[in-house]
Amino acid sequence: MKRLVVLEKVYGPYRPEEFTPAFLSLLLGLAVDVRVIGTAGRGWLVLELSGEDEAVAIKLLEEEVGLAPEELGKLAKFSTVRGRITTLAEGGVLVDVGVLRPVNVDALVGLSRLRAQLADGMGVELQEISSLFCLIENLPLEVKILEEPTGPGPLSAELSEGQVRLFEEWVASGLDRIIVAGASHHVVKRAISATGLYDKVVDFYRLGLLEHCITLKLGVKLGEAIRALRRRLRKAVVCAFRPLEIVKAFPGRYGGLRL
Repeated sequence: MKRLVVLEKVYGPYRPEEFTPAFLSLLLGLAVDVRVIGTAGRGWLVLELSGEDEAVAIKLLEEEVGLAPEELGKLAKFSTVRGRITTLAEGGVLVDVGVLRPVNVDALVGLSRLRAQLADGMGVELQEISSLFCLIENLPLEVKILEEPTGPGPLSAELSEGQVRLFEEWVASGLDRIIVAGASHHVVKRAISATGLYDKVVDFYRLGLLEHCITLKLGVKLGEAIRALRRRLRKAVVCAFRPLEIVKAFPGRYGGLRL
């Protein structure tokens, strides 16, 4: 029997055990039993695995979900890790990267890094960048560690190349998106249907177990869609990602992307 801390968080009104079916579905076909038995640190899910395909299941979980490093010593300079935004700090964005021992250690993506990577080096405020790119609490964010991890303070980091590329792809599509954090897939799907948005959505997919991206068709009124979803998802955070607003704010950075 093996216990793992995976890079998925539970928070809000949800209980860890509610997500056992999601992992059973992921590991369907393998001779392994899996269940969520609780949380570690600040909400990371703890799984218990047993069965003859245990090693294969662990490898699949590492590839599809990610395993928390748990110990500071398992990170290294230039490591890439998928974490969750905890808060907007005075100097940038704090990201929980799953380090639990000897103490919780976050990564800090500083404002200067965010400006360089997302804002064409312009001197915009953190709040504007976070609003444009939906850098909200609990959003999954992949970062690269820029220093040897010695702790105990936040580790200097930047967005990974993959994370920057994802934002660029979202901008290049020209399609408005709605980012939701704090609601299950079933709850968000039901809200989309109840608000009459089903036929106005190009794509709807998970960013995490409780985080989702809804891509709207061209011509859909984003403001109306946001308001309708917020009425249905009162306990969730609902954020608008507007490619045209990003291009307008940073034309030198994104103006050449295909829209």
